[in-house]
Parts: sequence; C-alpha cells; structure tokens
Amino acid sequence: MHKKIGIIIFACIIIALPILTLVKLPKEKAPFSENENRYLSEFPTVSLSSIKDETFMNGFDSWFSDRFYGREQWISAMNDSERLMGKTEISTVYTKDDRMMQVLSDYDDIGAAYDADKIHTNLAVINSFASKHPEVPTYFMLCPTSVGVYGNSLLPSAVKNVSVDEKDMIESCYNELSSVTPINIYNALKEHDSEYIYYRTDHHWTSLGAYYAYQSAGAELGYTPYELKDFTKETASTEFQGTLFSKTLDQSVTKDEIDFYTLADNSATPSMTTSNGLDKEASYDSIFFRDYLDVKDKYASYTGQNVAVATISRNKASDAANDSNISDSENRSILVIKDSYANSMIQFLINNYDTVTMIDLRYTNQSISNLVNVEDYDQVLFLYNCITFSDENDLIKAGL
Repeated sequence: MHKKIGIIIFACIIIALPILTLVKLPKEKAPFSENENRYLSEFPTVSLSSIKDETFMNGFDSWFSDRFYGREQWISAMNDSERLMGKTEISTVYTKDDRMMQVLSDYDDIGAAYDADKIHTNLAVINSFASKHPEVPTYFMLCPTSVGVYGNSLLPSAVKNVSVDEKDMIESCYNELSSVTPINIYNALKEHDSEYIYYRTDHHWTSLGAYYAYQSAGAELGYTPYELKDFTKETASTEFQGTLFSKTLDQSVTKDEIDFYTLADNSATPSMTTSNGLDKEASYDSIFFRDYLDVKDKYASYTGQNVAVATISRNKASDAANDSNISDSENRSILVIKDSYANSMIQFLINNYDTVTMIDLRYTNQSISNLVNVEDYDQVLFLYNCITFSDENDLIKAGL
C-alpha cells in the first residue's frame, strides 16, 4: 500500500512540475538569477527547423533545468537531506565549524580544477610582461583562499590527500619568477587566522583580510601602511551570503558582514572612473557602491561590478601634505592587473598612491598596451587568488 502511494505521489510530481513550470514561471521568474549571479536560459524559439535539428529540445532542456517550479527550494531540500546524512561536501564546497570552503584539487569532482600547465603559462606571461617593461618594477601577489589558511584543520583527511597545498603552490610559483618581485602575504594572513579575514559564505577575503595583505605588501611596494586605528570601520551589511552559499543554499552558516574602511581624518576621498576599454566611460565620487548592499552580490559594493579598466584617484586633502604615509609615495601611481580579490584591497591601497588603475582582463578582448600606457605608472602589480590563477585563461593578453 505504501509503495503504491509513493508511486502515485512521484507520478503527480512528474506531471505537475512541468505544468506548473510552463504556467507560472515565465511570468514570475526574472531572467537573471541573483543567487547564481547569471542569466537564466530563455525559452527556445519554436519552429519546424528547430524541432528537426533538435535545437528546440536542447534549448527546452536548458530552460526547464533553469526554471522548473520551486527550483531553489528543491535544491535546498536535496542539499539539506544530504547534510542530515552526514555529508560535509555539497557541490564541491566543504562546510565545517560555520565555514564554507572550496578546495583546489587535481580532481574536478573534488573542487576547483588545478591546471599545472596553465599556471606555468601564466607565470611565463608575467615574466614576459616584466621583460618588455624593464623601466617599471613588476610585482606579483598570489593570495591564498580560505582553504589555504584553514584547510588543514577543517578538511576531512581524504580530501587533504588530494587537495593542493596553497602555501606550497605560492612558493613554487614565486620560484619561477624572473625580474618580478614576489609579495608573500601567506604568513601575514596565517598569523591572523583567528580573526575574521575570510568570509564564511563566499570565496573572497574580508576587508580585514585585505588590510593584512595591504599591510604586509608595504615593505616590498615601498609605502608605509596605515594602522587599523587610523581607519573608521563601517559595517555596511550583516546579510551577505556569497558565492559558496549559492552552491549549497545552506542557511545554517552565519551570514557575513560587509565592512567599509575610510581614513578617520578624511585625508583622502577616493573617486573612480571606469571604462570598457573602448568608448564607454563612467565617473563616480566614491569607491563604495552602496546600491549593491540591497542585492545578492553585495561584494560588488567594493568598486562596483568588475570592468575592463577602473582608475581610482586619491584626492588627498590639502592639509595632508605632512602625513608620513603619504609623503613616501607622493604622486606615485600603480597599475594593478587583477581578479576580484583586489576590489576590497583598494580601499586601503589608494591611501598610499595618487592613482591606482585596475585592469581585469576577463572583461576585455584588448591587450594591456591598448588599454593603458604601462610606462605612465611607477609600479605594476599582478594580484590573483590561487583558485582563479590556476584556471586563468585571459592573462595571456598581458603579454600581447
């Protein structure tokens, strides 16, 4: 009897789900998913040719998989059931002690893909870039992710055996550099691992983690970092659930904070201009984009959405000329070729430079030389996190 009831319920679900999807979702669900930070598949065009060549059915499969009724609730329920059975890994994200982490591994089903050949290629590109611009000192900061700092204490032993040790990866990469100065921030972050330096639900470091990187980098880049007490901290949001949450939909992990840091004496008031590398430009009077605090992608409140080129100006106050932190970098500029880890570090770095220009090669098809004149800058910094750098396909543009 119970078996028959189960079959009936299953049949009802199989029949009802497509009907509800067809009737309700086209009207109710937006084409952009904030939770997944991507556009959902549109309903395919119906025509005799699209049916014959199967493009309609392929498109329908993608549309249905993106739009089926109650999709996120179904995924959340499935993930919850797996957690109840003791599973600590959901969609390659490991959760323990109120923290989510994504592992860097040789195995795609374990975590983010580690591609040694791609890493060697990217390092060769950085070396080539430095050799082409010998008059401008070039630096490389490879940032550990949370698993690099916490992994040994939180990952299950089976995963540790196949995961990549990010500390070893960083040292190995730095050993391949030529005419490029490495900036090793690993120890600085490890020393503060009891503090809130990585988000619990997102793959980025927090503002505090970015501060310790900024502080550690001062010795190599030649500036005197401000102390934490020099800044005013504003907790702009306590409702952030980031990229790792989007993979697991695990509501049991504490939501994250978004913190903004500004100099307490208001000696710098950064502004920003952005460009797509062609003809589209925009100007802003702040590096904090507060509108993003009201949407899913709250990390974008740091310098806004990633763009090809973003130039930040310090706009120092007239009475700041005698500040020892500023005087050691008066009128200096730095070009940062980066991933999104740089975005939250800029709130600190801009206080020691007149100009910081960020280039994100993922958002342009142009070479760096077409975007800026490298020789206009006093320094160049390549800044990537380990996971992004191991799967970076766009850095080749730096060498063009």
